[in-house]
Amino acid sequence: MSRLRRTVPFLAAGRARSESRVLLLDRVELSLAQASTEVFARAARPLGLGPADRCLPAAEVEPIVEAQYQACLEYVYGHPVWQRFRDGAARHALFAYLIESRHYLAAAPFRMASGVTDALRPSDLVRLQAHHVVEEANHDTYFENGLAALGVPRELLREARPSPVTVEWVHLMRTVAAYSPLAAGICSGLLEYTAGDNAAVTGWHQMLVAEGLLSDEAVRAIFEHVETDLGLGHGSNWRKALHAAKVVPVEELADWLNSVTLVAEMIVRWLDTFETGLSGDVVAALPALTLPADATVRVYAGEVDGLPVWPAEVYQSFAHGPQSSAAGVRQSLALAYAFGGKAADRPGGTTTEPGTTESGTTPAVAARDFVSRAGNGWIGNGSALDLEKLVESWLGAIDGHELWRELTERPTYPLVYGWMAENYHYVSGIWQHAGAAISTCPDPLIRNELVQHLIEEFNHGKMFRRGIDAAQGGRYATLPVASARPLPTTVAFIGTLRELGQRNWKAYVLALAYLQLSLSAGDNGVHERHERFYQTMARELPESERLVSAMRRHDDEDTRLGHGDDTRTLLRLLAERHTVDAETVAAAALVPQLTWSFLDGIRCHYRHGDAAVLQRVGWHVTA
Repeated sequence: MSRLRRTVPFLAAGRARSESRVLLLDRVELSLAQASTEVFARAARPLGLGPADRCLPAAEVEPIVEAQYQACLEYVYGHPVWQRFRDGAARHALFAYLIESRHYLAAAPFRMASGVTDALRPSDLVRLQAHHVVEEANHDTYFENGLAALGVPRELLREARPSPVTVEWVHLMRTVAAYSPLAAGICSGLLEYTAGDNAAVTGWHQMLVAEGLLSDEAVRAIFEHVETDLGLGHGSNWRKALHAAKVVPVEELADWLNSVTLVAEMIVRWLDTFETGLSGDVVAALPALTLPADATVRVYAGEVDGLPVWPAEVYQSFAHGPQSSAAGVRQSLALAYAFGGKAADRPGGTTTEPGTTESGTTPAVAARDFVSRAGNGWIGNGSALDLEKLVESWLGAIDGHELWRELTERPTYPLVYGWMAENYHYVSGIWQHAGAAISTCPDPLIRNELVQHLIEEFNHGKMFRRGIDAAQGGRYATLPVASARPLPTTVAFIGTLRELGQRNWKAYVLALAYLQLSLSAGDNGVHERHERFYQTMARELPESERLVSAMRRHDDEDTRLGHGDDTRTLLRLLAERHTVDAETVAAAALVPQLTWSFLDGIRCHYRHGDAAVLQRVGWHVTA
């Protein structure tokens, strides 16, 4: 038997029906029941790269990166949806794959170009990444052509909003690309590493036709993407990036390797949504729909435009499927989310999967009515009170989240711990996103308010870290919270806030107001609802009380500092001194969606027990 590669393990779907989840250590599956065994304990120790002051030449880094790639792809291609495709099933999931791949590729310049912006000089490494951006800029065309062969109108396809999980993935890639051009090259390299296996890739596309999942015309269109990437040599770009860098500091290498693992985890989260989520329902409905001539066409791309803001149940339904399995309900929700009520029935059109709602209307009509009742859009410029009402209307993206139900009705220690751990990573990110907004805000009064907020929040990450490590005792002794990898959804959330601060400081102020109002305390202390939540959790799981004490202290500190009043001051200054336009609101409105994603990532990962906590092990260096 060949030796196991030295790589980060993954929490994967088990191949055996008796195991819903397993720990995938390179090519070996371990039962989650083995989480307390010596084998798992050894696997849950951080992977050391040695002292932080070392640098490795590209030739030594290459096999380390490649081994992690191979482990990541074992995880990605072990996802059960691929076998479902090979079995000739999951046509609905294939539709989802096609449309969400199109959305992901359409965002290529947005998510990739940040890797070339912050370099000191235009080095060979920067040139390589810039060239990659140019080459990938129009690759969404191949999937558009494939979907057009299935009867999907192009104008509707371009208007459709990406799945919440596709948006997460776009912002994760944008975040890691912004670290450096080398980080961008290594992380994008994971996606193109398999391009060299021409026989396997060709065989997969041929299977789609042979099993009747797609027409030959549609497959030929999307296969052109593979041929183009092969012709451009994208499968070797990551190697070129390493050798252009010549040497890599091991502290940076640890970050880039951990980033690669987050990309793999995000891809699997993306694949998880295909069979039960609603992206496939959008594709099935589109041949019978049209975009009316008088419809307002989306000006901003779906990965940056968060309007309308939906209640948590809608994001949940689109990503993971609604509670009702009725075709009319699924299609109505799918069209409401994807088009904001703009898609209309084409005269004489028929859907691939016909369905009507209980009221007898078509899904397109029901979607339009649902948007008017449930979608929170732009209410126009106005006073500070108008802006406060606007951001308060977005709180439904958090309030009805499934995570709260699980934490209060069936809490487990790993789930509570994961909620606290990811909040530690989020709170620790204040330096990055507040700093970005401070650097771009030209208004001295608002800038001073942002600086004051940074001062008040500066050490809250330390507060969380100390509280979590003290509370958990020896339960996760091999993995202190500061050494654990954050979830990809957490990194995407923090990265979105940072990028928003860099791109549109007014939008960041609105987003900050939204986040502060979601956590703000009442006039007489910690908000009664928050306190009820903590008490309920402690009653259901007494051992959680000490763990969440850090969150309670954070709430108390925010109350003492008067963050609710500070938020209203920010909104008043913004309203009195500046114009808040539609672009600003659309940009800020993406934050509620990414907040939903932040919470959903916690719910989906940490509900799998102690193994889910210990699996956050990663690469590290010593002092």
